[in-house]
Amino acid sequence: MDETARFNEEAATWDTDPDKVRRATDVAEVVRHAVPLRGDMRALEIGGGTGLLARALADDLDTVLVTDVAPGMVAAAARVLDDPRYAGWESRLYDIEHDPLPEERFDLVLGQLALHHMGDVASVVRRCAQVLRPGGWIALVDLDHDPHGDFHASVHDFHGHDGFTRAEVTRWLSESGFTDISMTDAGAVTKDVGGEDRDFPMFLAAGRRDR
Repeated sequence: MDETARFNEEAATWDTDPDKVRRATDVAEVVRHAVPLRGDMRALEIGGGTGLLARALADDLDTVLVTDVAPGMVAAAARVLDDPRYAGWESRLYDIEHDPLPEERFDLVLGQLALHHMGDVASVVRRCAQVLRPGGWIALVDLDHDPHGDFHASVHDFHGHDGFTRAEVTRWLSESGFTDISMTDAGAVTKDVGGEDRDFPMFLAAGRRDR
């Protein structure tokens, strides 16, 4: 089963996993400390699944476009966002890596555990910069580099990245024109590896687009 099919299958029960909900809530708090959020911000969430992270930040933002490459996730997000609390929010099938850039510009680009599923991550960061208004912010959460690939060892047909070094992500942000770059610990994902629970650390990479 490829990754898109797997996420389509998991979409209906995604929000029922307390670990995922708790992780989004915890990551949202890290984002609040790293990025000067405003109530008038229009955000784009890439690889957003059902929009768990964006929804955890709902009180800090105006509206969000939640995107994903898995139709099942987009449909699940649409059902959740059909609520007066999320007026003006939208879910859309969209691939930030390969699809044409939207004409709309945003104040914030969010992503949680999305980058490691993508191919040319440096290009994705550049494209994120292009969809931001001047002064807009990026906030991307992903796994620290896992040199032995243990996190994805049990995932068949995984063709992404085994996390990233914070230095390389910092370089991609800088090369894409971001300033005020910060790298922050963002908790960990606990996963069974060989019958034992292991914590895989995450980072938050944040930066501001000047131009």
